[in-house]
Amino acid sequence: MSEALELRSVWIALGGRLLIAPLSLVVPAGTVATIMGPSGCGKSSLLSHLCGTLDRAFRAGGEVLLGGRRLDTLAPEERRLGILFQDDLLFPHLSVGGNLAFGLPPGVPRAERRRRVEAA
Repeated sequence: MSEALELRSVWIALGGRLLIAPLSLVVPAGTVATIMGPSGCGKSSLLSHLCGTLDRAFRAGGEVLLGGRRLDTLAPEERRLGILFQDDLLFPHLSVGGNLAFGLPPGVPRAERRRRVEAA
């Protein structure tokens, strides 16, 4: 199975205004892709939607897949996907420890995760 990122008819709207019209694309693994457009066109909103952190004021639809696995139905921390923006971005529904633990590999046992978070 390919580790490609796939968007199937993904759209984003805010207050009745369609920011991203239904968009379908495949970005193969190892490929560098660019999202370009003027300020306010929905670039950051699209990336936030991929991560699951899109503000509730927005509406979004379509399917987001990574390696054939649907991400859009998962909680942000279950997606194992992150984006580094110019400004800080934390998961507001997680504690400080939860945000720190998010960066740990999924195979780290619970006791070790707790130890590492407490050490930080």
